[in-house]
Amino acid sequence: MKRKAVATLLTAVMLAFCLATVSASESEPVKAIIYPLDSPLYEDMDALYALCGLARPSTNRPWSDAEARRILDRIDPDALGAAASGLYDEILSILGEGLRWQFGDDFQLTLGVDFALEMYAHSNQDDFTTGDDWERSYNERKSLMKFNFEFTSGENFYTASDLHYRYKRADQDDVFEYYYGNLDSNDHYVASYAIEPDSNAAHVKQSNQFTRAFFTNVYFNTEHFSFIWPRRAVLSLGGDNWNFSINRDVLSLGNASVGNMLVDGHHFSDYARLTLFGEYFKYDWVLLFLNTIVSDNEHTEQDEGRIFMIHTLNFRILDKVSLTVSENVMYRYDTFDLQYLNPAFIFHNLNNRGMFNALAYVDINWAVMPGLEVYGQYALDQARAPHEGTSQSDSSGFVAGIRYTNALGNGVLSSYAEFAQTTPLLYRRDIVDFVRCYRYWSFSNGTFVGGHVPFFDYIGFPYGGDCRLLEVRSTYTSLEHWKVSLFGRFADHGVMNIFMSHSTSGNNEDDANYAGKTPSGDVICRSLVCGLEFEADLDRLFSWPGVSFEGELDWVNRWGYTKATREYSDHEADIQLTLGFSVSV
Repeated sequence: MKRKAVATLLTAVMLAFCLATVSASESEPVKAIIYPLDSPLYEDMDALYALCGLARPSTNRPWSDAEARRILDRIDPDALGAAASGLYDEILSILGEGLRWQFGDDFQLTLGVDFALEMYAHSNQDDFTTGDDWERSYNERKSLMKFNFEFTSGENFYTASDLHYRYKRADQDDVFEYYYGNLDSNDHYVASYAIEPDSNAAHVKQSNQFTRAFFTNVYFNTEHFSFIWPRRAVLSLGGDNWNFSINRDVLSLGNASVGNMLVDGHHFSDYARLTLFGEYFKYDWVLLFLNTIVSDNEHTEQDEGRIFMIHTLNFRILDKVSLTVSENVMYRYDTFDLQYLNPAFIFHNLNNRGMFNALAYVDINWAVMPGLEVYGQYALDQARAPHEGTSQSDSSGFVAGIRYTNALGNGVLSSYAEFAQTTPLLYRRDIVDFVRCYRYWSFSNGTFVGGHVPFFDYIGFPYGGDCRLLEVRSTYTSLEHWKVSLFGRFADHGVMNIFMSHSTSGNNEDDANYAGKTPSGDVICRSLVCGLEFEADLDRLFSWPGVSFEGELDWVNRWGYTKATREYSDHEADIQLTLGFSVSV
């Protein structure tokens, strides 16, 4: 099995090198291409719109090629200054790339491989021992090798997939602990997920890769290989003003950088999406398919399913103002019923609390003047309405921000300040909530029998409820393809988390009636993070294109803070360093 895996990887590498020697033809635009969220397209387009005094383009992302071109068409290239003109040319270059090889008039193909060598070091191996303790966590770390495959047939069809050779998120060298009797509530729940007495569901108590003082992404023992692949897989059909896609991809809905309240782009998700877009209006319908198995293997019977149904209406009546409103429903079912997939139907969680929970959402962006924008978003799960009792506590959250973008030298400087606050029970309810589960496979070790390891997270704002947070960041992006960013983040987090019961009874089958105010509890967690990030293309130093260097240095501090006495305790600090060198073939 190991030899087969290695042979397959070597064959793919050789094939990629062989194809890399073929001359590429001029590519024709393919309307159905989906640009991943790590493409510089989005940052460049946001900066271009800001410099032009326009409200930020659609914050429902990723975009198709046709949508990106329509967004760019709002810009008059003849009226741009030097920096804005440079951004415009960069965007045109991205949109004009197409796939690597073109055969005839209707078939394009890309086959390539990215090599990334990364090293990680940190100073505190006693208190910072899991991915959650790191500023640059598992999803941000790069794979040692990533094989990319894309092809199109005509202008309306596109598909992409990849294969990663990367370290596991849950590994047999980690220290595990079972959820049952440890992290579950009194009636053995994690959020709204029941943990059975005979369940082998375990969590990573101490991660080998995040604990060690020095670590790299290089390994030769294939037992550490992550079985979650492809990480990104897209099948897309699209035209001039529409796109339908089935995806495993990063989805982000919202205008915040620190974290979006509806769906945030900090994880890969499985979803189907229909998008219709024009000059003044965009409609998005997303079915986000969620994993609910928290047992030890895929052969255990699954007695429920969950779909997060999202439909957003984006209005751009004025050039300087954009508004998005959305009604979103978590649908929990034992027997799937198609009648509940009507996106125009308005659900309310109290109509059938055993099946639905609704999350309302609004997002606004206003370009006050060229370079200056203010923006915000608000999510509401539960508010006490007329004729309702007091059995359910209010549940909501918001982000408000201000950003200034200006041309500086041969590049663009963009700075923002964002403030976020969430109530303790945002995303939390009995029966149906907005906590999601991810599964990662691990072999057995001395304390864990092996199987799927569940990780729980919020569907939107990554810091969850019971949080008050301020982040400031400045980023300089040079048109010569290098970037540096400085940031600071201060946060207070109350006692409420995924593993604490949302009910005063301590049982998660009871009403979500926890009544604390943000940040709740007598002793809260206070944190301060400061960081420096940089990246640069090194194509000018190497004859081979696609060479880059990047790094991140973070100083992470956290304390216990007693509100009554205003005293600090249990200070923990860590200096975290990541350096990486990448080559794309």
